[in-house]
This record gives sequence, C-alpha cells and structure tokens, in this order.
Amino acid sequence: MKTLFKLSLASAIVSMATACGYSAPYQTSGPSLSSQGVQVGIAGVGCYVNWGADMFLEGLEPGRLGLDLKLEVKNDTRQIATISEGRMRLVDPAAPAAQAVTPDKAEVASIRPGETKTLPVSFTTEKVLSCHHGFELVLADSVQLGASPLVLNPISVIASR
Repeated sequence: MKTLFKLSLASAIVSMATACGYSAPYQTSGPSLSSQGVQVGIAGVGCYVNWGADMFLEGLEPGRLGLDLKLEVKNDTRQIATISEGRMRLVDPAAPAAQAVTPDKAEVASIRPGETKTLPVSFTTEKVLSCHHGFELVLADSVQLGASPLVLNPISVIASR
C-alpha cells in the first residue's frame, strides 16, 4: 500500500513538473492552413515574466517576458515542407507600429509528407510584461514547400499566465 502511494505521489509530481512549461488554458485563433495542405497550429503555450534580478527564472533577464510556443506542423502534401523559425515574427496587435519580436533561435525543420511534427519556438521581449497580453504569430514566408513559400494566416495567441 505504501509503495502504491509513493508511486502515485511520484507520478503526480512528475506530471505537475512537466505541465508547468506548456499549460492550458490559452487561447488561439486556431491553426493556419495553406491551400497546398500544410497546417501550422499552436499545441501549447508557456509564458514567464522575470520581474527582478532575484527571480528564479534562470536564463531570462530581469524585466523580460519569455513566451514559449509549441507548434504543431502537419504536412498533408507529397513534398517535404520546411519551417524556418528565423522568418517567424511575434507582433503586438495593440501596437502595430512596434517592431516585431524574432525567435530566440533560428532553426530550420523538415516535415516529411504525411508527417506531423511538434516544434518548440521561444520568444523573449521587454516590450510587454504581461502573459495575459495578446500576440500574433506571423508565419509570413517561414513555411516552404520545395522552394515556394506558402501563404499562411497569422495565429493569434493569449497565454493564461
């Protein structure tokens, strides 16, 4: 009985620890689908604000917001699709004239025909310090099929915390 309790407790702790990074509820406008059959959606959102130097958020400078998105890319075409993080932009719809935020990394991923892949993309900004703020993920020409960029609508997202 003690062993079962310990296993249940350990399982609960592991579940809580892994759920902290990407949490629900969050709101999105839904996935964006190209006419060719490539779909990009947001499968998870993590948002963190480091209010001061003594905060526990290692790697996030004081006075900055970190927004981690878990993208789900589905390729229902017969060609390899590529997604370039460096071409994505995070914009503030409340301040359209403000400069867009670029991802912390600029990696490129390939998605084979019929494959669905989950990709983490992180943004850091000092312009907005509230996780309840709305953002738009502008995909622009970040997704390509062969050498042709695909047209995908921006995805709106609001983190819960």
